[in-house]
Amino acid sequence: MIQLSAKQIEIQQREATILTEARRILLERGYFGLTMDRVAQASDCPKGTMYQRFGCKEDLVLALAAESLERRLAMVARSAAYAGMSRERVVALGEAAALFARLQPEDLRILHAATGPVRENASPTRLDALVRVERAVVEILKGILEDAVREGDLPIRDTAVLNEMAFGIWALVDGSYTLIESGATRNALALSDPISSMFQVFNVLADGYGWRPLYADHDWEEVLANVRRTVFPEEIQRLRTMGMPDTQNA
Repeated sequence: MIQLSAKQIEIQQREATILTEARRILLERGYFGLTMDRVAQASDCPKGTMYQRFGCKEDLVLALAAESLERRLAMVARSAAYAGMSRERVVALGEAAALFARLQPEDLRILHAATGPVRENASPTRLDALVRVERAVVEILKGILEDAVREGDLPIRDTAVLNEMAFGIWALVDGSYTLIESGATRNALALSDPISSMFQVFNVLADGYGWRPLYADHDWEEVLANVRRTVFPEEIQRLRTMGMPDTQNA
């Protein structure tokens, strides 16, 4: 184990303080209310020192997003280890994303803030750090798809098609939670249970690719219940403690 010097520890602690205050300001004031001056003042950090670690506020947002994504990655990794068939493991992955969104809504807001021009204006170092974590999430999904092919559940051999499937599933999940957060599922679409709707769309997609077991041939509600019992019992208990139902209506 590498022993950090006192100076390195001090730098880590200062960066942690900066990010703590940046997170608070971003969540309270939004992206446009987040300024380097406000973060420097709140963290009691000289602006010159802060700029050595974070060249712009976009760097702060991406650093916060990387932390949030690491937390989601930990849940996704647990879901991928679920002892089931490949398609069941993707259901477990979807439940990881759903629980993360419900239990960590502030993290979800930060992830949605770290898009578009924010990435374009950030430093390459901060962008690379975020992309590495994103890639780790995608590699887990692609690994499940490859397992499905190897185990004979998915009759596809074309890597390009598998990549398209990974993209479609990822876009479905992240896009759905973006719309839920914005209120579009409730106001524009009048969906009473958007999570269930997302699950139905995934199953149509999976059936279309011939991914077995098909939706009509399997008890997917029992699979989901088993995932909650065996992979995420603590998270489900937290929902109940918070007075939130096991399924989300929005």
